[in-house]
Amino acid sequence: MRRRRGALLAVLLVAAVCCTGLREDELLCEEAAAHLAHCCPGFEASSLSCSYVSGCGSTTYPALSVAASQCINGESCSALVSSDVCQRAARATPVVEMEASTTTTTTGDEELAEVCP
Repeated sequence: MRRRRGALLAVLLVAAVCCTGLREDELLCEEAAAHLAHCCPGFEASSLSCSYVSGCGSTTYPALSVAASQCINGESCSALVSSDVCQRAARATPVVEMEASTTTTTTGDEELAEVCP
């Protein structure tokens, strides 16, 4: 009985992790936010929007692109602070695409790639 319960728990855990729909850009953004919070005095990880939301005619992307998140995650704390990445990341806003019947309008931080040198 214990073996079945353990197997069931393992299957449920794998399903929860694999099937939640967490996107790569969201995960990398969350990791970058945690790294920034560790490295940058006063940086609040929760202030950085890392969510992808799509529906009702609009799509919201994380405030950090995959490239910016990878760059941040690969930098040392001293490099992030000395190159002002902390301040630029604190000002990053999510990109929102609004869809009208035939056109798409993009608003938000259009300099996502420039958050990290």
